[in-house]
Parts: sequence; C-alpha cells; structure tokens
Amino acid sequence: MSMNRALATIIAASVFSSLYAGLVGPVYPIFVLQKFSGAITDIGLLYATFYITSAGLKLFTGRLVDKFGKVPIFLIGGSISAACTLAYTLNFNITQLYMLEILNGVAYALQRPAFLVLLTDVTSSKKRGRQMGMFDSVDDLAGAVSSLVSVLIVASFGFQFLFYLCSGFQATSGLIVLTSRKRR
Repeated sequence: MSMNRALATIIAASVFSSLYAGLVGPVYPIFVLQKFSGAITDIGLLYATFYITSAGLKLFTGRLVDKFGKVPIFLIGGSISAACTLAYTLNFNITQLYMLEILNGVAYALQRPAFLVLLTDVTSSKKRGRQMGMFDSVDDLAGAVSSLVSVLIVASFGFQFLFYLCSGFQATSGLIVLTSRKRR
C-alpha cells in the first residue's frame, strides 16, 4: 500500500473515532442529568474518572503496543470502547456509570498509543508535519460536524440510537485498521 493510501486509511479510521467523540461529547452531560438525575458535579467527576484512568495507564499500554503490536492493542481497545458505548443503552445507576467510565478510560489508554504508532508509521519523515496537520484537520472537522449533528440525532431518535450508532463507528474504525493491515 502506498504511503498516501496508508495515510488516507488511517485518517478514515480516525474520522470514525472522531465521529463517536463528536456525537457523544456534547450530549453526554444531558444524558447524565436526564437518565441518572446526576448532579452537575457528577459530569465533571465522570470526565475526570475517564481521563485519570487513561492517563494512569498509557505508559503501561504503550509498552503493550511495543510488545504485542499496534494493531492487536488498537483492536482490543476499540472493542472495549464499542462495548462500553453499547453499555450506555442499558439501565444502570450512577455508580455503574463511573465503573463504565473507568473501563472506557482503559479502552482509550489502549487505543491512543497504538493509533499514534499507526499514524507515525504511515507518515514520511520529510512530510510528517504536513501529513500530521492534514490528519488533525480532517479529524477536527469530523468532530465539529458530528458535534453539530449530535443534538439533532438525540432530539429525533434518542440516546439509544446515538449510542448504537457510535458503537458502530468504533467498530468500523477497528475494521478499517484490520483490513488495511491485510493489504500491506
């Protein structure tokens, strides 16, 4: 696979992850407040739980990428993330939501270092800054568009549909990475 095609494939995989983040991010606080009658402090604590878990594990998960390879670790993280997104559709309490955010943090800690290695592998050293800039621009645009659409989806179809859709986006991201690996 050529460098440009490989980069386009990784960008496509990232777009699906950005769609997930852009769709869920703006409406997640509403979901927490409506479904769980959570306090505004719960929203901040839930986000913090996710990021602290992720940050605390990335050194370890980065080593897993080095030992077992970027694709398997990315796929494991993506699978966990897709399962967590589906789990949002279940009826549970706020305590279980905190546990779900810990698991989501583990998934992100697995995915992100693996994805960064995938991205580095498909960029050329002479054009890396421009290619990373292109990647980030496309990624941000996908997040921006999906952020605009998220409220419309929830208003029209509800949270469950949104979470099913986002779980599918996470799975699609993993399938793109998996199939691109077989073409190399």
